[in-house]
Parts: sequence; structure tokens; C-alpha cells
Amino acid sequence: MAGGMPPERRSWVRRVPAHPSRMAIYGALGFGIGLTLTFVGYVVDFWALYGVLPARINFAMIQGLHRVTPVHYFTAAFAPILAIVGALAGWLQDKVLFYSRHLADLVTERTEDLRASQERYELAARGANDGLWDWDLVRNTIYYSPRWKEALGHQAADVANAPGAWLDRVHPDDRPGLEARIRSHLAGASDHLVAEYRIQHADGSQRWMLSRGIAVRDPATGNAYRIAGSQTDIDDQKRMEEQLRRLALHDPLTGIANRTLFLDRLSRAFGRARRRRRTESLAIIFVDIDRFKNINDSLGHPIGDRVLAILAERFRSCLERTFPWAEAEQDEDAVRRGDRLLSWTIARMGGDEFIVLLEEIRSLRDATQVVQALEAEVSRSVEVEGRDLFVTLSTGIVLGPGVYERPEDLLRDADTAMYRAKAGGRGRFEIFDENMLARAQEQLRLETDLHRALAQNEFQVVYQPIYELEGGRLRGFEALLRWHHPERGLIPPSRFIPLAEEIGLIGRLGRMMLVEACRRLKRWQDLDREWRDLTLATNLSLRQIYNPGLEEEITGILEETGVDPATLYFEITENTLIEHPKQVIKMLTRLKRLGFGVAIDDFGTGYSSLAMLQDLPVDILKIDQVFVSRMDERKGRQIVATIVSLARALGHEVIAEGIETEEQADELRRLSCALGQGFLFSQALGGDEIEAKVLAPRSSEPKKRSMRRAA
Repeated sequence: MAGGMPPERRSWVRRVPAHPSRMAIYGALGFGIGLTLTFVGYVVDFWALYGVLPARINFAMIQGLHRVTPVHYFTAAFAPILAIVGALAGWLQDKVLFYSRHLADLVTERTEDLRASQERYELAARGANDGLWDWDLVRNTIYYSPRWKEALGHQAADVANAPGAWLDRVHPDDRPGLEARIRSHLAGASDHLVAEYRIQHADGSQRWMLSRGIAVRDPATGNAYRIAGSQTDIDDQKRMEEQLRRLALHDPLTGIANRTLFLDRLSRAFGRARRRRRTESLAIIFVDIDRFKNINDSLGHPIGDRVLAILAERFRSCLERTFPWAEAEQDEDAVRRGDRLLSWTIARMGGDEFIVLLEEIRSLRDATQVVQALEAEVSRSVEVEGRDLFVTLSTGIVLGPGVYERPEDLLRDADTAMYRAKAGGRGRFEIFDENMLARAQEQLRLETDLHRALAQNEFQVVYQPIYELEGGRLRGFEALLRWHHPERGLIPPSRFIPLAEEIGLIGRLGRMMLVEACRRLKRWQDLDREWRDLTLATNLSLRQIYNPGLEEEITGILEETGVDPATLYFEITENTLIEHPKQVIKMLTRLKRLGFGVAIDDFGTGYSSLAMLQDLPVDILKIDQVFVSRMDERKGRQIVATIVSLARALGHEVIAEGIETEEQADELRRLSCALGQGFLFSQALGGDEIEAKVLAPRSSEPKKRSMRRAA
């Protein structure tokens, strides 16, 4: 039977305690009462008849008389009637007790379920950091939960059950939006209410909150009569979002705008200027810190980072003083009216490069005023960890929008002007013009052609002979590089060598040149016993000096070609020595230990000290042709004489470069300069021409006779 009951009924049976059946008890009790009444009837009849009937009446007589009396018909049915009545009463009481107990149990169960549900909701609300609110739209009252009040720092009695207790605390800038969202949801425009806003805390601060809610509507009319929801504290989340947004748009080292934010502001400013037809209302100032790499290399990157942070703060403060930021915060009506709102943005583009955007300038003077102010800021020393550091700026300026179609082109040309200022001597600024763009594009084409030329072997190694000025004996050669461009013809080294060094191709060019020159030298030395002592000089660039594998590369080439290290000289310029003395001296010392010779090229054009010259592992000083060409002047002769005397005192040989006249050669001989090279003797020639014109016995003999006549 129980198996066929519904689950709910079975649960009732289990929960209602088992009791004896009152139907059986009451039926038995009624039957007993009926029997008792029947017996009493007999007794009554006996006593009633005992007084009127003769003596010796027995029970059979009484029973017989009882059957003929009216009481008989009543008392005889007492037992079954009362048994039925008792059973019916017991059955009814059983049913009443069963359902009353089930109802009580059901009420208890539902009460427990409701209490558990309330506990779960309260725990969930507390765990979610939510405060609850329930707005009775008919009475215009709101219930605020204790957590809602606690989140704002208030006690229960501090907050009235009125809408104003909520809305009046919302930030004035956010309240219209919140009220609009509430009205929109009540009107049925949205399924749920979702709104973020700032609300005043009890301590006076503004905290970000998120409210979610839903309206309860009358099914008949669809009108909302109640809206309830929650309020969540999202202040920490908002602060984290703001921090992430700032990190995405600001430089973490300096705190100023980064490239992304700058490009966004430049794009917006460019668009505004084009719409308002302002041809030169924008200025971009590209700033680079000169020789900043020296700070990083000598003092370390942490010191360099501190310098950048200090300079960025100085630049920002300088701009604030020159063009106060408050001007850029005026209302939008001023923008629509066309009023002048000069504003600025400074950003770090990366490394030691900064860039400034000026909007709504009147003329170029506004931009140059900023540059002069920035230069004045860096004229003061930067103190970092007890050190006073001085820096200079190379700056490029470009005005726009002008004829520019894209804001990125403004940035490109400002960068071009900055590099032009750096190439012009650093510590200065340049204003971009069309010629700069043409030069930059030409430089880019040359760079592209340089890569192609290296792949297609468009370079030629040429050799200029070096002679003893007394006697005219051929001492050796200087290896030089020439570029024969298929369209532009011969490109001078002064144009492509600095570019090759800048873009990192100088190492490949140097190796190619050294391999070819060593092969030629070995071939010439093997031509005749007279040429076995010929020497070869080749230049080393700064990038090659910093190459850790330079020694291994050079020794590998000598092993391949069979050249004696004693016949190979490496030349470095005096300026390279001055700018990087430690690394250069270290490398030259190692080369000397390997048996190579070392020469200082263009000597006299730099400012090397006597103490440095004394310690240098140098064999030869080469007098720059600038001084040789001016020997017809008194000062020029004195400079050359001083260099020759200095070299003799230090035990070095001297080579005079660029000798073009017999008079210059005669004067150098008089000053006891031992060696010389120049067009007077021979221009730079290819390898085959050297063999035909210089090394052939019939061609070298006239040269010696010419030398003797000059002597």
C-alpha cells in the first residue's frame, strides 16, 4: 500500500507518529457500554418485578417478562448501536488527529525551509558584499538593508526609509544618469536596472557602487508598483581599472603619457585643426637627450632611469609654467566658438626620446619658446646619488597640419628635424623644412641601395701607395673602399661609410675589405723579393672595435691568406679614440700583442691629450691632409712641425696624407717627415692597376727618380 502512495503522502506517514486506532477502542468501548446498559435493564426489570410477583421468581421468568416489555427492544440493541457509534467516533478522531498532526508538521517543514532559504540569501548577500533595497513605489518608501547602510559607513538609524536617502548621496555628475536608468527600467525599456555611480560615504569620500534591480509589475496593467535590488561596492575594482588604464596610457618610469596616448591625442588634435582650417595651429617638438648612452654605459641603467624621471618632471613643470594646464580645461563652448585654448601633451616615446604636442599655437614663436624653456631646464645639473650630471638636447620642430594628410607624417618629420639637429652638432634645435624631408628620403634610398650593393658585390677595394719621402721607396699601401653604384656612379666613402656604421653593415664591409686586401697583399709580397716587406693599412670602425669576436675574425683571415701580422696596420681616427678611450685602448693593446701595427688617422683634428698619447700602443701618427694643404701658411707649417716633433719624441713614425704638390713634399722633407701619400705620387688604384703601374719594375723606377730629383 505504501508503495502506491504519492511521495508527499509517504513522507506524511513517515513524519506522523504511530498511535493505536481509536476506531477499535471507541467501538469496543461503545459495545461494552451497550452490554452494561442491557445488564442494567435486566437488573431494573428484576427489582421492579420482584416487588409485585410472587416469591421464588427466577431469572428465566425475568428474562421472559423482559422480552415482552418495551425496554427489551431498546436494551437489546444497546451493544451493537453503541459499538457502531464508538467506532465511528474513533474513526473520525483518528482522521482529525492525523490531518492536524500532518498540518503542524507541514507548517514546521515550510518554516524550516523558509528559514534556511533566508539564511542562504543572507549569507550570499553578505558574501557578495551586497546591500539590499526594496522600493515601494506606491508609498514611495525604500527599505535599506543593514548591509546597504554599513557599506556607506552609517548606522541603521542614520538612514531614513526614503528615496532621498539614496539619491541625495549620489555624486551630482552621476545622479542624472542613475535617475534616467531607473525611469527607463520602470517604463519597460530594459529588463533589468544596471547602473554604476559614485556615492558619498560617511567619511566624506566618494565610493563607486553598482546597483542591480528589477521591477515588479501589476499583471493587469503592466505598471510597476515595486522595484527591488542590490547595491555592490565596486570601488576597489574601479581603482584597479583606473590603474590599469593609466598603465596602458602612461609611461611607468616617468609617469607622463606614453606613445599610445600621445598618438591618440595627436590624431584628435589633427582632426580638429583640419575641420577648423587652422593650417599651423599644431606644433610637434621632438626631443632627444644627447649622449645619454654614455650615462647608461658608465653609471648603469638605474642611474639613467633616475635621470629620465627627473628630466620628465622638469619638462612637465616647465610646460605648466609656460602654458598653464588650466587653459586647456575650459568648457567645450569655447572650443565651438573658436577661442584660443593653447594646450599641451608631453610623452616619452621610448629610450631617451620625449615629444611635446602643442595645440592652438599662434605662431612658430610659441614652439621655440617651449624649446628654449626646456633647454634652460637642462642647463642646470641633474643630481643623482651625489653626482652632478649635465645633459644637452637635440630638438626638432614641425608645424601642422598644413599640407599633411596624416598625423603620423608630422611625427616623422619632427623626428627628421631632431636628427638633423643632432647631426649639426647636438645641443641645438632645427625647424623642419622640405629639404630635410628630401635628405631623409635620400638617406633611406641610400640605405636600401647599400644593402643591395653588399649582396651584389658593388664595392671595390682600392689601394693608395705610401712612400718614403727620402729616396722614394715604396713602403706599403692604405686600403680604401669605393662604391660603384649602377645608376649614380661612384659614391664617396664620406657618404656611405657613416651610414654603414649607423645601420650595422660596417662589420660585413670591413670583413669583406680585409679579406680582399690581405689576399692582394700576399700576392704582391710573392711577386718579387723587393716587395716582401710591403705593409697594408686598413681602417677599424667603432662598431668593429666593440665586436667581441674581432680578434678571432682577424686571425682567421690571416690564417686563410697567409699574411704576416707584422705587415698589417689598423688605423683608428683620433675622434674615435677620444670618445671611447677605454674600449679603444683595450682593443689596440690586444692587437699589438698579436703582432699587428696601429696607426692614428686624421691626427690633429681631435683633442687627444699628451698623457693619452704617451700610454697609447701606437706605431704611426698620420697628419690629416687639412694641415698638409695649409703648409704654405705659417700656422699650418708650425702645426705640422709640432706633430712631427711630438711623434719623434714618442718614438712614432709619421705619415703625411694628401700631398698634392712638390712644394708640400719638399717642406715635409725639411721637417723630417718620413712617409707620405697623396695624388702627387698616386691616387688610389685597383689591385690590377697597382701591379701594372706601381709594382712593375719599369713603372716604379721613374717614381724613384722623380723622388730623387725632388730631394
